[in-house]
Amino acid sequence: MPSIEARVCNYNGPPALWLSLIADQANLRSDKSWEVSFAASSWRQAALAVAAKTPGPGNSIAVGEGPFNAAKKIWPFWIVLFAIASVVTFLWNVGFNEFTGRWREPTLLLILAGLWLFLFWNNERLLPFHRGFDSKEHLKYISYIQQHRSMPLPTEGWEMYQPPLYYVIAAASLSFCHLSVDDEMSVFVLCWLQALLGIAQFVLVFFSLRLVLVLRAAFIGVLLAAFLPMQLYMAHYVTNEVLAAALATTALYLCLRLLKSETLHASQFVWVGLAIGAAMLTKATGVLLLPVAIAAIVGKVVYARVPIAISLRNLGLLLAICFTVCGWHYARVWLKFGNPLIGNWDVVSGFTWWQDPGYHTVEDYLRFGRSLVHPLFSGFSGFADGIYSTLWGDGLCGGTASLSIAWNDLPLLAGYLWSLIPTALVLIGVVVAIIRYIRKPSSELFLLLGFLAVIVLGLIFMTLRVPSYAQAKAFYGLSALTPFCFFGALGWETLARGGRRLRFVLNVLILVWAMNSFASYWIVASVTQHLYAAKAFGAQGKIDRAVAEAFEAVEADSSNGTARG
Repeated sequence: MPSIEARVCNYNGPPALWLSLIADQANLRSDKSWEVSFAASSWRQAALAVAAKTPGPGNSIAVGEGPFNAAKKIWPFWIVLFAIASVVTFLWNVGFNEFTGRWREPTLLLILAGLWLFLFWNNERLLPFHRGFDSKEHLKYISYIQQHRSMPLPTEGWEMYQPPLYYVIAAASLSFCHLSVDDEMSVFVLCWLQALLGIAQFVLVFFSLRLVLVLRAAFIGVLLAAFLPMQLYMAHYVTNEVLAAALATTALYLCLRLLKSETLHASQFVWVGLAIGAAMLTKATGVLLLPVAIAAIVGKVVYARVPIAISLRNLGLLLAICFTVCGWHYARVWLKFGNPLIGNWDVVSGFTWWQDPGYHTVEDYLRFGRSLVHPLFSGFSGFADGIYSTLWGDGLCGGTASLSIAWNDLPLLAGYLWSLIPTALVLIGVVVAIIRYIRKPSSELFLLLGFLAVIVLGLIFMTLRVPSYAQAKAFYGLSALTPFCFFGALGWETLARGGRRLRFVLNVLILVWAMNSFASYWIVASVTQHLYAAKAFGAQGKIDRAVAEAFEAVEADSSNGTARG
């Protein structure tokens, strides 16, 4: 019987085939009935490209425990949280008007900052090692600056295509303390740096929300910012994302203040340009903020009828300051490689790699649901699941190819169900903001809607450019924390108009979510924590520490098969 054989080669992804052959009366098309062989393996039935490719049995990241099973085990803890949230909400409602306005805002911010500092104090005792997505490569960048007193080129390391500001600050902090990245104390220096940046970011989010929302809604927004899982877990990792987000948040705050001002001053444009330039010098994501901010400011000066000459001078000043701060880096890369935005996915970087699935179809952007059933590594199922799982939890387990995590797994996994509440608030807020903008356009709404929109489009573009299961990460959009929290607070404000009882229920639910989120990332000494530490120390070549942690795991629960294994 005659047969047709097609050979497919692909250097940056899995081999895929779409074949259609028409000859005389014969019409042949490739489908699931075809047989395929990959790299001389045994022949098996072909799979459709549109089908979700999820890890199978035996894979180290295959299905773990799901949110519903976790919820069955943790419900007594949630009852306690409900009781605490109800009491706090009642006392808050009673004392809100009695509490002096001068002290309300700083008191709340100090409480939130104190909780963050307490969290990091606890966690750093139990995880005394560097960790996070590509943490080794980020540390190499820091070490390069310490050793060479110069900036690397994108071809010199996996993460060395990144703009340098975070790495310069990290290297300077370590050098000031007479440390290198190999010293154990460097873990604490870098982690506390991240903690302070995270605190600064949610404080700036609150200041921004106070410019556009009433006080109660701004309080809801800062709760979202302070207890957002993406914010909490990323601040524990060695990464430039936190500084980039903090600087973008600073730029948004300064831009909102400019837009709310009745009289515009040149110094305001200088500060906005400085903040955006610093954000761009930390991560290329900052580039997305610049055109949106310029467009919002143009709308402001046109509406205010500022003279053209003064407007051009101020905008020129903003751009000049911005490019003075960051332009030298992008110009250096452009002159060397012919492109100012080089990544480790570009061939010119010298790195050739790809990760499953290696491609995307339209269906990948339409599917959603796996993150509510099996959230960890649910990005294999599609874009929305990847974003949801990394927004409301550490869905990629800190970049390790394993389901083992140091966090409290039960509240973390069950928290994906609780996160449907703030998700709904954000979506409602987006719809309300769009309707308001259509009815009465404003530069402030344009800035917030526009920046969130370009961040989402940027995430979609990068998942097409680099079609890896790990590319759909919500924290690539951490810079959009202000608009995200604004829409969540706006959604709360819209629903809270339904009456005092509804507002009470909403406040209780949000507080329960916040406390559950905090508990998820409060590390306790347990079998899971000791095993995670043992693996981390082993990967870093610290065998004695790894063995000690393994013994601690057995002592914590001698009946645990995983610990004894």
